[in-house]
Amino acid sequence: MMHLERYVTKIKPAVEGFMKEPSKDTLSLVEREIEGFNFGEMRIYQVQTVVPLVLKLDELTGEHQELRTRLMNCLSRIVSQTYLADEKGLRSILVVVLQQVRDSKAAVMRPNLSEEIKLAAIQCIFEALRRSTTDVLESFYVKETAMVIGQILIMLLDIIEQEKYRKLVQSAIQCLMLVFYVHDDSDPVDVVLRSQVANTIFIFLPKVLIVLFKTTMKDDTVGETIKSMAIQALGRIICIMFEETTDEFMKMRYDVDAFRKLFINSMDNLADQSDFTFFANKKSTNEQTEERLHQMQTELRSIQWVAATSRRLRPIFVETSILRAHTALSVRESYSDMCCLLLKHCAHNLRTNFVHVLESVLALSEDENEKIAQRCRETLLLLQQQPSSQGIFDENAEMLLDAHLNKWPRILHRCEDNEQFAELLFFKGFLRNVNADKLELLLLVPKNLEMFVTCLLAALDQRTTRDLLNEEYSLRRIRGGDPKGLAAELSKLPWRQFKHLASKRNVGILYDIAALLGVQPSLNRLIFDHCQDLIQQRSSSMNECIILLTLMVTPPDKKARESRLVLANLLLDQILRDEHWNLALQPDAAWRLKVNKPTHWFEERTPGLYSSAVEVRTQDCDSDDEQTEVVGSRVTIADAQFNVLHTCLIMDALGHCARFIGDTFDRHIFLSLHKVLLKVASSNTIVHQAASFAFVSMQLALRYAEPSHFIECSTDYITFHLNALLKRSPNSTAAVDILTVVLQYSTRGNVPHLDSLFQTIREECSKSHQSSNVHSYLRVFRAFLNHVSHWQVNATAEINSELPMQVDEEHSVLNTWISVLNRPQLLEDINGDADMTKEPAKDEAEDAEDTEPKPTKPDLPRHVEMVKDILGQVIKFISNADQEQQIAALECFSSGLPLLADYENELLPLVHLVWQPLVEKFRQKDALVLNRCFTLLHLLGVHAKDFILKRSLSDVIPQLKLFLKAASQHSSMETSLAQTQEYKLQLKLLQSLADFILGLQIEGKHLHELMTTVAIYLSAVQPRELQTSARGFFLQLIAYNGPFVYVTLLQRAHLKDYQANVSHIFEVMGFIIANGHDLD
Repeated sequence: MMHLERYVTKIKPAVEGFMKEPSKDTLSLVEREIEGFNFGEMRIYQVQTVVPLVLKLDELTGEHQELRTRLMNCLSRIVSQTYLADEKGLRSILVVVLQQVRDSKAAVMRPNLSEEIKLAAIQCIFEALRRSTTDVLESFYVKETAMVIGQILIMLLDIIEQEKYRKLVQSAIQCLMLVFYVHDDSDPVDVVLRSQVANTIFIFLPKVLIVLFKTTMKDDTVGETIKSMAIQALGRIICIMFEETTDEFMKMRYDVDAFRKLFINSMDNLADQSDFTFFANKKSTNEQTEERLHQMQTELRSIQWVAATSRRLRPIFVETSILRAHTALSVRESYSDMCCLLLKHCAHNLRTNFVHVLESVLALSEDENEKIAQRCRETLLLLQQQPSSQGIFDENAEMLLDAHLNKWPRILHRCEDNEQFAELLFFKGFLRNVNADKLELLLLVPKNLEMFVTCLLAALDQRTTRDLLNEEYSLRRIRGGDPKGLAAELSKLPWRQFKHLASKRNVGILYDIAALLGVQPSLNRLIFDHCQDLIQQRSSSMNECIILLTLMVTPPDKKARESRLVLANLLLDQILRDEHWNLALQPDAAWRLKVNKPTHWFEERTPGLYSSAVEVRTQDCDSDDEQTEVVGSRVTIADAQFNVLHTCLIMDALGHCARFIGDTFDRHIFLSLHKVLLKVASSNTIVHQAASFAFVSMQLALRYAEPSHFIECSTDYITFHLNALLKRSPNSTAAVDILTVVLQYSTRGNVPHLDSLFQTIREECSKSHQSSNVHSYLRVFRAFLNHVSHWQVNATAEINSELPMQVDEEHSVLNTWISVLNRPQLLEDINGDADMTKEPAKDEAEDAEDTEPKPTKPDLPRHVEMVKDILGQVIKFISNADQEQQIAALECFSSGLPLLADYENELLPLVHLVWQPLVEKFRQKDALVLNRCFTLLHLLGVHAKDFILKRSLSDVIPQLKLFLKAASQHSSMETSLAQTQEYKLQLKLLQSLADFILGLQIEGKHLHELMTTVAIYLSAVQPRELQTSARGFFLQLIAYNGPFVYVTLLQRAHLKDYQANVSHIFEVMGFIIANGHDLD
């Protein structure tokens, strides 16, 4: 009674007041009174409230947009709390609301409508249909109301297609699904009502599907929610139109022959002839169109209509397949729901598109989201359990595989990420679901196998870049630390650069496909043998073959491990062949591209009664024209890049095979370790990284805690191969390159095992024709000097502690090195300075004579003797004409000089010998060499000091001043951000010159001249980095000689370009430069 009293005393008067005087105020009163009232208790409430408001809304059509908007919102609120039990009432509400936004006579949207009134109309239609009973809907969805439904659909489609307001578009899509009775609250079991709805509005299907398809395929600016809802609506509407609900289709579901017959006859003549019957074209007349509509209304959704429409849907299913690669989870979920729904309920009616839907479900069964993947797997399992489609995968496998292999190259080369991912996702799902025996039968056909492997290799195609040839000439070291952490860092595999795949997810799914092939014993051997043949034939895709075999054989999955172990050993036998390890990793230094030779034209005219012109063309001779064979054998840049990539991939495969095989990999160490150590020592940056990955992988596979333990336990293997290399190919640098790495980890336990190696080196070094290996020998010297520097502390402690046992333990090792380095000449002195090493030898003899009568005086430490002899050998190469040898010799001398800091009698003779070659290098203009020269000069200033002071002032300082003055002109005009070698040398001189002055205590005129030269770099026209270094130079010398700094800078203080830097230095000194106003 309380509800009745409230209705009679408040709601009804408020409604009557609005009916008499429609305005915002009276409508606001109605809205307040109906708030929270339950109109569902008595039907009289709805009749006496809804009917008057609908009539008043009809009267207000075309006027007062805001008032009509609020009135429709009020109606929506009332209808949402009750059920409409009268079909006429539903129709009246829909017609009146539709008139508010659409002109029924002109069949167009009314102009100048606000987004609010459109949204209110859609919500009112939505609530009216949603709150209608089943009986009302059955009475509503008939032929007579098709026109009203059509007007509603056209309005919704116009809004979806044209509006930008997202909430409005979302409401329109929801209302569209409700009109088709496919909304979330619809009853999917009510087959009768669903069939009635479909038969009533199937005529409008083409327009609906086109708009939804376009919305689905719009770019991401439309929003994920709208795309997901459009996909959902598209799938549900297709499903209600094509679902198999008749007795005939239910029988086909369990009849294998009937199902196959549908596929066989999917393109029969009847369907072809019926296209014109159901689909109009531009040439059709109005009479033909009316006849077509009348026939469709009479026959409804006939088998012919289903066949013709299904065929027309093919572009939709083909184009939307890209959605399975969409990055948004909600979009993929909606698309997977659509495909699974159609596969369950519409497989027979969509027979011409069944394969397209099936391949999407196959692909999504491998989606990264487990919920999507699980749903698709359940759908596939359910499909295979049906008698009519048990063998559907195997029967269509060949057709599916052939179709996708043919279009894969086009997709790959278009380099569109989502398109590639969608296709790769299909291949993964295909391999997972198709029977392995069936796939084996397909691949046993050579043509099929070749096409399949070719497509895989095309996806794995590697890109070669100039970065593959980057080199670093410093000594290489095997990185230490936690082996697992180091392995994880090196596992980034930077040499794998895919030409056509850009995203990580595409690469990841390609790896998964290769792993799937590897775990199928019936397939992996077929593909392995085919790739093995390609490698042996030196195919252009051999690098990709190595990657594919690596991915197939070494996945972490334990499935089919036994068969993959066999393949791993076969792969190792292939990649450990010498032909893969002896490739040229640098382009030929003599290689030059053929260029257009300079040509000259001249005219010669003959004077006299007639004139004639003779035109002669001359061309410079080209030596390459006579040496075509030599040119053809040179290593081009492209060849070197391919070789570097091949070498990296070989070591990539070796490392992965080692980790996969584990402890039993030890039988391959004899053939592999020395090869990997050789590449660890490579100056090529990427090769060094690949070799480090292989070495660490082998170390982890064999469970060694440290690299030194690994090398120490394998010293006998390394020794055997080094001796073989030196004796078989003395000109090869391989042995000494390996030795540079081994020396890094030489300990007291394994160095004595290298005695035979030293003997071989001594024999080879004594041969004069070994000049081609000088650079490699210098690298060995530097590696050993670095190694000795680590021994120095221990050796000194042993001498001071008088531990004769440890000294004796090292005596044989160091003595061996002395005999190797002291007795034979490394090579003939190419500069003719045969007496260069006589003075240190004499000092040695004198020291020996002095020590004989004094047995109590300790002998010179062995490491000092060794360093002295090495430096004496290295000096001669500083004067060599080859730049690489000069740099290596200077770096080697710089490394060994600090080791003699405490032994002045050994140091100063070497300084004396190296001085003249060093001065000659300073007179040259090679910035790379000058950089190393100054580093050595700085070390000489630290350790020799007064011994080189006068020589430096007369020989070196003038050269440095000339260089800084000349280079300042270049740097002041330099605009490029790239640092040249000259610029790097300028920067190094400015940063280190102050320390050099302080070390030698340079004063007077020489100091003033150096300061004047450096002051040039305080100019604002110089690069900022050089200005900063020049300021630091003067600031560092303030405490040493402040007056000189002041006098030098005062000469430039008035110059505009120098004022900022000079003022800064003077402020530090406590001075302030006065301006003209201050002086006045």
